[in-house]
Amino acid sequence: MKHVLALLAIFFCFQAAIAQKIQVLSQQTKDPILGVALFNQDKSKSAVTNFDGFADISSFNQDEVITFQHIAHTPLSQTKSKIVKANRQVFLITDASSLDEVVLSVSKFGQKKRDIPQQIVSVTSEDVLFTNPQTAADLLQSSGQVYVQKSQLGGGSPIIRGFSTNRLLIAVDGVRFNTAIFRGGNVQNIISIDPFAVARTEVILGPGSVVYGSDAVGGVMNFYTKKPKFSFEEGYSFSGNYIRALRYGQ
Repeated sequence: MKHVLALLAIFFCFQAAIAQKIQVLSQQTKDPILGVALFNQDKSKSAVTNFDGFADISSFNQDEVITFQHIAHTPLSQTKSKIVKANRQVFLITDASSLDEVVLSVSKFGQKKRDIPQQIVSVTSEDVLFTNPQTAADLLQSSGQVYVQKSQLGGGSPIIRGFSTNRLLIAVDGVRFNTAIFRGGNVQNIISIDPFAVARTEVILGPGSVVYGSDAVGGVMNFYTKKPKFSFEEGYSFSGNYIRALRYGQ
Protein backbone atom coordinates (compact mmCIF):
# COMPACT_ATOMS: atom_id res chain seq x y z
CA MET A 1 0.00 0.00 0.00
CA LYS A 2 2.86 2.32 0.83
CA HIS A 3 4.44 1.69 -2.58
CA VAL A 4 1.15 2.52 -4.32
CA LEU A 5 0.81 5.78 -2.41
CA ALA A 6 4.42 6.67 -3.21
CA LEU A 7 3.87 6.00 -6.89
CA LEU A 8 0.71 8.11 -6.87
CA ALA A 9 2.54 10.95 -5.15
CA ILE A 10 5.34 10.81 -7.72
CA PHE A 11 2.79 10.72 -10.54
CA PHE A 12 0.90 13.78 -9.29
CA CYS A 13 4.15 15.66 -8.71
CA PHE A 14 5.22 14.84 -12.25
CA GLN A 15 1.88 16.02 -13.64
CA ALA A 16 2.11 19.23 -11.62
CA ALA A 17 5.63 19.85 -12.98
CA ILE A 18 4.43 19.34 -16.55
CA ALA A 19 1.48 21.68 -15.98
CA GLN A 20 3.90 24.45 -15.03
CA LYS A 21 5.68 24.26 -18.41
CA ILE A 22 4.34 26.07 -21.46
CA GLN A 23 5.48 26.24 -25.07
CA VAL A 24 5.75 29.40 -27.18
CA LEU A 25 5.19 28.92 -30.93
CA SER A 26 5.05 31.08 -34.03
CA GLN A 27 1.50 31.64 -35.24
CA GLN A 28 2.59 31.61 -38.89
CA THR A 29 4.90 28.56 -38.97
CA LYS A 30 3.92 26.79 -35.73
CA ASP A 31 7.65 26.43 -34.97
CA PRO A 32 9.00 26.87 -31.41
CA ILE A 33 10.57 30.24 -30.63
CA LEU A 34 13.86 30.43 -28.77
CA GLY A 35 14.72 33.25 -26.41
CA VAL A 36 11.24 34.60 -25.60
CA ALA A 37 11.30 36.65 -22.39
CA LEU A 38 8.45 36.07 -19.92
CA PHE A 39 7.86 38.49 -17.05
CA ASN A 40 5.10 39.85 -14.83
CA GLN A 41 3.96 43.46 -14.54
CA ASP A 42 6.58 44.63 -12.03
CA LYS A 43 9.24 42.35 -13.62
CA SER A 44 9.94 40.64 -10.31
CA LYS A 45 9.45 37.21 -11.93
CA SER A 46 10.87 36.12 -15.27
CA ALA A 47 11.64 33.14 -17.48
CA VAL A 48 13.12 32.44 -20.93
CA THR A 49 12.13 29.80 -23.49
CA ASN A 50 14.66 27.13 -24.50
CA PHE A 51 15.44 25.66 -27.94
CA ASP A 52 12.12 23.81 -28.00
CA GLY A 53 10.16 26.90 -26.98
CA PHE A 54 9.43 25.64 -23.44
CA ALA A 55 9.52 27.79 -20.32
CA ASP A 56 8.77 27.12 -16.66
CA ILE A 57 6.06 29.40 -15.19
CA SER A 58 5.80 27.79 -11.77
CA SER A 59 6.94 31.01 -10.09
CA PHE A 60 3.95 32.95 -11.47
CA ASN A 61 0.61 33.11 -9.67
CA GLN A 62 -2.51 31.62 -11.25
CA ASP A 63 -4.19 34.97 -12.04
CA GLU A 64 -0.97 36.85 -12.76
CA VAL A 65 -0.55 38.50 -16.18
CA ILE A 66 2.50 37.20 -18.05
CA THR A 67 4.03 39.28 -20.86
CA PHE A 68 5.78 37.51 -23.74
CA GLN A 69 8.41 39.57 -25.56
CA HIS A 70 10.68 38.63 -28.48
CA ILE A 71 12.74 40.76 -30.86
CA ALA A 72 11.05 39.42 -34.02
CA HIS A 73 7.48 39.10 -32.72
CA THR A 74 4.73 41.33 -31.39
CA PRO A 75 4.54 41.38 -27.55
CA LEU A 76 1.64 39.47 -25.97
CA SER A 77 0.15 39.51 -22.46
CA GLN A 78 -2.02 36.73 -21.01
CA THR A 79 -2.94 35.40 -17.59
CA LYS A 80 -1.43 32.15 -16.41
CA SER A 81 -4.84 30.51 -16.03
CA LYS A 82 -5.75 31.35 -19.62
CA ILE A 83 -2.50 29.86 -20.89
CA VAL A 84 -3.07 26.62 -18.99
CA LYS A 85 -6.61 26.33 -20.41
CA ALA A 86 -5.21 26.78 -23.95
CA ASN A 87 -3.23 23.50 -23.73
CA ARG A 88 -0.24 25.39 -22.31
CA GLN A 89 0.63 26.85 -25.73
CA VAL A 90 1.17 30.49 -26.65
CA PHE A 91 1.30 31.74 -30.24
CA LEU A 92 3.17 34.94 -31.14
CA ILE A 93 2.62 36.99 -34.31
CA THR A 94 5.68 37.85 -36.40
CA ASP A 95 6.53 41.56 -36.44
CA ALA A 96 7.03 42.45 -40.12
CA SER A 97 8.94 45.64 -39.30
CA SER A 98 11.72 43.65 -37.65
CA LEU A 99 12.29 41.30 -40.59
CA ASP A 100 15.38 41.57 -42.78
CA GLU A 101 15.02 43.75 -45.84
CA VAL A 102 14.57 41.82 -49.09
CA VAL A 103 16.47 43.12 -52.13
CA LEU A 104 15.50 42.15 -55.68
CA SER A 105 17.91 44.15 -57.84
CA VAL A 106 21.17 42.25 -57.46
CA SER A 107 20.16 38.77 -58.63
CA LYS A 108 16.63 39.54 -59.89
CA PHE A 109 15.14 37.38 -57.17
CA GLY A 110 14.44 38.02 -53.51
CA GLN A 111 17.47 37.95 -51.19
CA LYS A 112 18.05 39.18 -47.67
CA LYS A 113 20.16 42.31 -47.62
CA ARG A 114 22.66 40.80 -45.17
CA ASP A 115 23.40 37.98 -47.67
CA ILE A 116 24.41 40.37 -50.48
CA PRO A 117 28.11 41.32 -50.75
CA GLN A 118 27.47 44.43 -52.87
CA GLN A 119 26.51 47.77 -51.37
CA ILE A 120 22.82 48.50 -51.92
CA VAL A 121 20.91 51.71 -51.29
CA SER A 122 17.19 51.22 -50.67
CA VAL A 123 14.59 54.00 -50.61
CA THR A 124 11.04 53.08 -49.61
CA SER A 125 7.75 54.86 -50.21
CA GLU A 126 7.84 56.01 -46.58
CA ASP A 127 11.15 57.76 -47.29
CA VAL A 128 9.53 59.45 -50.29
CA LEU A 129 6.74 60.87 -48.13
CA PHE A 130 9.26 62.03 -45.54
CA THR A 131 11.71 63.75 -47.92
CA ASN A 132 8.96 65.03 -50.25
CA PRO A 133 11.08 65.06 -53.46
CA GLN A 134 9.93 66.98 -56.52
CA THR A 135 11.40 64.51 -59.01
CA ALA A 136 13.02 61.07 -59.04
CA ALA A 137 16.37 62.85 -59.33
CA ASP A 138 15.80 64.54 -55.98
CA LEU A 139 14.75 61.17 -54.57
CA LEU A 140 18.07 59.57 -55.50
CA GLN A 141 20.09 62.57 -54.41
CA SER A 142 18.46 62.47 -50.96
CA SER A 143 20.02 59.03 -50.38
CA GLY A 144 23.46 60.67 -50.19
CA GLN A 145 25.03 58.04 -52.44
CA VAL A 146 24.00 59.30 -55.90
CA TYR A 147 25.13 62.62 -57.36
CA VAL A 148 22.70 64.28 -59.77
CA GLN A 149 23.72 66.81 -62.41
CA LYS A 150 20.78 69.16 -62.94
CA SER A 151 21.51 70.58 -66.35
CA GLN A 152 19.19 71.09 -69.37
CA LEU A 153 16.67 73.32 -67.61
CA GLY A 154 16.33 71.27 -64.45
CA GLY A 155 17.03 67.79 -65.79
CA GLY A 156 18.47 65.14 -63.50
CA SER A 157 21.34 63.02 -64.80
CA PRO A 158 22.55 60.58 -62.09
CA ILE A 159 26.24 59.94 -61.47
CA ILE A 160 27.51 57.00 -59.39
CA ARG A 161 31.21 56.77 -58.53
CA GLY A 162 32.16 58.83 -61.55
CA PHE A 163 30.06 56.83 -64.03
CA SER A 164 27.06 58.35 -65.76
CA THR A 165 24.74 58.14 -68.78
CA ASN A 166 25.53 55.05 -70.90
CA ARG A 167 27.53 53.47 -68.03
CA LEU A 168 24.54 53.42 -65.66
CA LEU A 169 21.39 51.39 -66.13
CA ILE A 170 17.99 52.85 -65.28
CA ALA A 171 15.14 50.33 -65.02
CA VAL A 172 11.49 50.55 -64.00
CA ASP A 173 9.95 47.22 -62.94
CA GLY A 174 12.73 45.47 -64.86
CA VAL A 175 12.19 47.45 -68.10
CA ARG A 176 15.27 49.34 -69.31
CA PHE A 177 15.05 53.09 -69.69
CA ASN A 178 18.38 53.45 -71.44
CA THR A 179 21.04 51.35 -73.18
CA ALA A 180 24.74 51.64 -73.92
CA ILE A 181 24.15 52.76 -77.51
CA PHE A 182 23.18 56.27 -76.42
CA ARG A 183 25.72 59.09 -76.32
CA GLY A 184 27.96 59.60 -73.32
CA GLY A 185 26.89 63.16 -72.45
CA ASN A 186 24.79 63.89 -69.39
CA VAL A 187 21.53 64.01 -71.29
CA GLN A 188 19.87 60.91 -69.82
CA ASN A 189 17.72 62.08 -66.94
CA ILE A 190 15.26 60.38 -64.66
CA ILE A 191 12.85 63.23 -63.98
CA SER A 192 10.17 61.47 -66.06
CA ILE A 193 9.68 58.93 -63.23
CA ASP A 194 7.04 59.93 -60.70
CA PRO A 195 8.54 59.48 -57.20
CA PHE A 196 5.07 59.12 -55.64
CA ALA A 197 4.32 56.16 -57.92
CA VAL A 198 7.41 54.31 -56.70
CA ALA A 199 7.02 51.77 -53.93
CA ARG A 200 10.73 51.04 -53.56
CA THR A 201 13.98 52.14 -55.18
CA GLU A 202 17.11 50.00 -55.13
CA VAL A 203 20.47 51.32 -56.28
CA ILE A 204 23.42 48.99 -56.85
CA LEU A 205 26.61 50.92 -56.18
CA GLY A 206 29.19 49.33 -58.43
CA PRO A 207 29.36 46.96 -61.41
CA GLY A 208 26.22 45.02 -62.26
CA SER A 209 27.24 43.88 -65.75
CA VAL A 210 27.15 40.17 -64.90
CA VAL A 211 23.37 40.30 -64.52
CA TYR A 212 22.36 43.40 -66.50
CA GLY A 213 24.91 43.75 -69.32
CA SER A 214 27.76 46.09 -70.25
CA ASP A 215 25.71 49.27 -69.75
CA ALA A 216 25.58 48.56 -65.99
CA VAL A 217 29.33 48.84 -65.41
CA GLY A 218 28.89 51.81 -63.08
CA GLY A 219 25.72 50.77 -61.29
CA VAL A 220 22.03 50.01 -61.59
CA MET A 221 19.01 52.06 -60.51
CA ASN A 222 15.86 49.97 -60.19
CA PHE A 223 12.50 51.62 -59.58
CA TYR A 224 9.63 49.36 -58.48
CA THR A 225 6.22 50.97 -58.88
CA LYS A 226 3.30 50.54 -56.53
CA LYS A 227 0.92 47.66 -57.15
CA PRO A 228 -2.76 48.45 -57.64
CA LYS A 229 -5.19 47.14 -55.04
CA PHE A 230 -8.53 45.56 -55.81
CA SER A 231 -11.63 46.97 -54.16
CA PHE A 232 -14.12 44.57 -52.64
CA GLU A 233 -16.74 47.26 -52.12
CA GLU A 234 -19.19 48.83 -54.54
CA GLY A 235 -18.42 52.19 -56.08
CA TYR A 236 -15.21 53.94 -57.05
CA SER A 237 -12.33 55.12 -54.92
CA PHE A 238 -9.64 57.60 -55.90
CA SER A 239 -6.48 58.66 -54.10
CA GLY A 240 -3.36 60.63 -54.93
CA ASN A 241 -0.47 62.78 -53.72
CA TYR A 242 0.59 66.31 -54.43
CA ILE A 243 3.45 68.66 -53.63
CA ARG A 244 2.69 72.04 -52.13
CA ALA A 245 5.34 74.58 -53.13
CA LEU A 246 6.00 77.04 -50.33
CA ARG A 247 7.24 80.53 -50.99
CA TYR A 248 10.18 81.98 -49.10
CA GLY A 249 9.08 83.23 -45.71
CA GLN A 250 5.97 81.02 -45.38
